[in-house]
Amino acid sequence: MDPGGRWRNLPSGPSLKHLTDSSYGIPREQQKPALQELTRAHVESFNYAVSEGLSHAVQAVPPFEFAFKDERISLTIVDAVISPPAVPKGSICKELNVYPAECRGRRSTYRGKLTADISWSVNGISKGVIKQFLGYVPIMVKSKLCNLYSLPPKALIEHHEEAEEMGGYFIINGIEKVIRMLIMPRRNFPIAMVRPKWKSRGPGYTQYGVSMHCVREEHSAVNMNLHYLENGTVMLNFIYRKELFFLPLGFALKALVSFSDYQIFQELIKGKEDDSFFRNSVSQMLRIVMEEGCSTQKQVLNYLGERFRVKLNLPDWYPNEQAAEFLFNQCICIHLKSNTEKFYVLCLMTRKLFALAKGECMEENPDSLMNQEVLTPGQLFLMFLKESLQLTELHIGRTVLREKRIPPWMEVVLIPMTGKPSLYPGLYLFTTPCRLVRPVQNLELGKEELIGTMEQIFMNVAIFEDEVLAGVTTHQELFPHSMLSVIANFIPFSDHNQSPRNMYQCQMGKQTMGFPLLTFQDRSDNKLYRLQTPQSPLVRPYMYDYYDMDNYPIGTNAIVAVISYTGYDMEDAMIVNKASWERGFAHGSVYKSEFIDLSEKIKQGDDSLVFGVKAGDPRVMQKLDDDGLPFIGAQLKYGDPYYSYLNLNTGEGFVMYYKSKENCIVDNIKVCSNDTGNGKFKCVCITMRVPRNPTIGDKFASRHGQKGILSRLWPVEDMPFTESGMVPDILFNPHGFPSRMTIGMLIESMAGKSAALHGLCHDATPFIFSEENSALEYFGEMLKAAGYNYYGTERLYSGISGLELEADIFIGVVYYQRLRHMVSDKFQVRTTGARDKVTNQPIGGRNVQGGIRFGEMERDALLAHGTSFLLHDRLFNCSDRSVAHVCVKCGSLLSPLLEKPPPSWSALRNRKYSCALCNRSDTIDTISVPYVFRYFVAELAAMNIKVKLDIV
Repeated sequence: MDPGGRWRNLPSGPSLKHLTDSSYGIPREQQKPALQELTRAHVESFNYAVSEGLSHAVQAVPPFEFAFKDERISLTIVDAVISPPAVPKGSICKELNVYPAECRGRRSTYRGKLTADISWSVNGISKGVIKQFLGYVPIMVKSKLCNLYSLPPKALIEHHEEAEEMGGYFIINGIEKVIRMLIMPRRNFPIAMVRPKWKSRGPGYTQYGVSMHCVREEHSAVNMNLHYLENGTVMLNFIYRKELFFLPLGFALKALVSFSDYQIFQELIKGKEDDSFFRNSVSQMLRIVMEEGCSTQKQVLNYLGERFRVKLNLPDWYPNEQAAEFLFNQCICIHLKSNTEKFYVLCLMTRKLFALAKGECMEENPDSLMNQEVLTPGQLFLMFLKESLQLTELHIGRTVLREKRIPPWMEVVLIPMTGKPSLYPGLYLFTTPCRLVRPVQNLELGKEELIGTMEQIFMNVAIFEDEVLAGVTTHQELFPHSMLSVIANFIPFSDHNQSPRNMYQCQMGKQTMGFPLLTFQDRSDNKLYRLQTPQSPLVRPYMYDYYDMDNYPIGTNAIVAVISYTGYDMEDAMIVNKASWERGFAHGSVYKSEFIDLSEKIKQGDDSLVFGVKAGDPRVMQKLDDDGLPFIGAQLKYGDPYYSYLNLNTGEGFVMYYKSKENCIVDNIKVCSNDTGNGKFKCVCITMRVPRNPTIGDKFASRHGQKGILSRLWPVEDMPFTESGMVPDILFNPHGFPSRMTIGMLIESMAGKSAALHGLCHDATPFIFSEENSALEYFGEMLKAAGYNYYGTERLYSGISGLELEADIFIGVVYYQRLRHMVSDKFQVRTTGARDKVTNQPIGGRNVQGGIRFGEMERDALLAHGTSFLLHDRLFNCSDRSVAHVCVKCGSLLSPLLEKPPPSWSALRNRKYSCALCNRSDTIDTISVPYVFRYFVAELAAMNIKVKLDIV
C-alpha cells in the first residue's frame, strides 16, 4: 500500500467507524456541549432577563401618581414573576405542563403567565398589595422557565424533541422564531462623530457632535447627543417616549449642581485655559441661562420643569423643581446615579466636542468593533417587559380617571378575558371595563388608545426572523459563534479557496436540502425539505464531527468528472448521469402542513360543524375515511376530495378538494384540541409529502461555492467512462475553476477519491497543509499507492463513439449539496387566463396563474433589435387590445353613444353610434386602442380634463 512510506506519518483524519458501530444512534446520557454552546448567549441572556433582570426592571419602574377627588393616589409595581408554560386552571388533561412540541402541532404560542404585585396608596397611606395576572409572555425554549430545561436526550425524545435540541428560540403561533442579536453603539462611552445631516436640525447647527448610548443596569437605554453650533455654543438633545427634545447645555449643567458660574466655567475650560475662543463660548452658554432670569440651581430647575412637565405625565402636585429632577433622572446620563457625576460627564463630553470641532481629535468610527456591543435577546425582551409594566400602571390610572370613581381592585386592574380570542389565534388580551390599549404606540394624554399583551408587542415590533437551521439563526455580522462562522467551519480546505467563494458557501449552506430533523412525524411546519438518501462526507473538517453533523447530513458523495462534454455544460450548467438519478441520487421531498380549523368557517356562536362524511355522498368516491379525512399514504391529485365536514344542525355535507397542481402523498394527520382540552372534532393538521426528485433547472452546489444547474439527465450509455468501467455521476464544466479559483474543490476531489480507495475519512480542516507539506503531495501519494495517477486524472472513453478521449480527465469524489431552489416552485407559464377587472390587462403573479411582466427594459430590447411588430404583438394584441368608437370630428372617445333601441313594433333594427356632442352619426369610426387608455380617458374626464384624438 505504501512502499515509499511518504504519507504514513502525516496526520490521519477521523474515522467513519462510528456509523457502523452498534451504539450509534443510541441517545447519550447528556447532551453534547458543543451544540449547546451555539445558543448559550441566547438562553443565558433570557434566563437573566426573567430572573434578576425582571427584578431590577421592577425597581426601576417609577410609581404612577395622579390626583383624584382631592386625593393623591400612587400605584407601584413591587414585584413581577413569569411562570413556566402550563394549561389554564380547570383544563381537562393529565399533564399540566405545556411542551414545545404541542405548541408547534397546535399552532399555538409557547408562553407563561406574567403576574405582578401592585401596591397602591392614597395620600401616602398604603391600601395593600394585589397580586394580578397581566397577560402572557413568550418563553424561550430550553431556558430556565421552559419545561424542557436540563432534560437529558432520552427524556427530550419522549417529549417529541430532538435529542440534541439546542433551544434559544420562541414558538409564536406554532412558528419557531428567534430574536436576532443586534449591533448597538458601545454603552456609556462618548463617541465623537461627524454627520452632515445634523446640519438640517436647525439654523446654526453643524455636522459635529458627541453621542452617548446611556444604558442602566436593567438595560433601559437613552441616546444622548451634544451638538456643536456655529456660534460656539452647545445644544444637548435626548429622546423621551419616542420624541426628540433639545436643551441648551448651560441649563443642564446649572440644573445638575449648585456650583457657581465660575466653578462651572473652570470645569469646562480645563486644559484650554488659554483658548480665548473656547472661554468666550463657555461664557456665552452660561450667559444664555442668565438672560432667562435663572441665576441659581433652583431657578433653573423651576424654569425647566415648567416647560417640560406637559410631556412628562406627572401629577399636578409635583412642583416644577421635582418635574425637572424627574426629567434628568429619566433622560440625562441615566447610567449614573448622582447628579454630580452627570455634571462631570457632560463637561468631559463638551471638551471632547470642542476638540473635534477644532480638529484637535479624530472623528471616531461608529462601525468599528471597539465602538459597538451586542444587544442580546434577553436584554431586548427585558426592555419590552419594563415598558409593558410601566404602561400597565398608566392604564390603571387612566381607568380610574375615566370611571370617575375608585372601584374595587378586581374591577379596575386588568382582568384576563376568558374564551375570547385576540387578534392572533390562541392569544389573550388584557381587558378592563373600558377600552383596550396597545403599548407600542406613543401615548398622549387624553387620547384613547389600545393596550395589548406582551405577545402582541412581540408580533408588532417584528423583531423575530424565521428560523432556518435547527432552531437558530443569528445576525451574520456578529459573534465568533454565530451560525455564519459555524457554517464556514464545514468548508473543506477553505484556506485554498478564494474568500468570496467561501462566503457564497456560507449562504448556500443555509439553503441546503438535507436531513434537518429526526422528528418529522411530530412536526407541523409550513414547509420542510428532506433529502431521501443523504451520506456522510468522506472529506470533512474537524468541526463537522465536533458538531456531530452526521446526525443531520446535508449532501451526497458524487463521482465528479471535470470535462466539457456536449453543449449542456456551458457556464454553470452540469450534467447528471440518468442511471444515478434512477438509483436515487439527490432524491428528496417537501413536507407541507395545512392547519384546518372548522371554527373559522362558521358564524360566531354557531357550534355545529364537525369533520365527517354524509352517508352515501357520491363526491367522496371512497377517497376519504368515515371521519372525512384522507387516508394516510394516499396519493392526492388535483381535484381529488381533500376533506369533508358536516353541519350537525342541517345534516348538510361539505367536501373540499385538493387544489394544488402538484401531486402529493398524505404523510400524517394530527387532530388538535384547544387550550383547555375540551375542543370538539373541529381542528386537524394535515401533513403532505411532495416528491421532489431532481429535474432540469434544479440547483446543486459543492461545498466551495461552486453552484450548478442541472441541465440534462444524460443516458448512462452515452456518458464517458473510465478504463475500469466507472461512469461519473456529475460532469462539471472545467471553465468553472480558472476564474473562481476554488482549489479546495480540486483537493477535495483527490482526497475523496483516495478516501474511497483506502477506506478512510480525511480531515479537511484548513491550514493543516503547508508549502513544505502540500496537500497535492499527500493525496497524490495516496492515489499512487492505490494504483491511480498521482494527480487524480484518468483516461476516459466517449460513451457515444467508444473512442478514447485525447486529454486526461480529472475525476474524483466531491460531496455535493442539493439546494432548495427548484423549478417546481418557480416556473411560471401560461397561454391566456385571468385579466384585471379594471384595466383588462393580464394579471401577474405565479400563485394566481398570472403572466410574466413585459417591462420597459424588455421593450427597449425589442426596439434595439428593430422588432417593432413583435413589440406591438406583445404589448397590444396579447395584452388589452380593444375596439373603441371615436368621433372623427371632435376627437372624443366618450361622446359616441349607441342609439336607443326602436319600439318593438318597428321593422327597423339597425342601431347606429352617434356623437352626443356633434349630433352626427356619419363621423363615427372604430379604432383599436389599449383598453387601459380608454380607462385613463374616463379617469381624466372625471377630473374635467378632456382628451381629444387626432384621427388620420
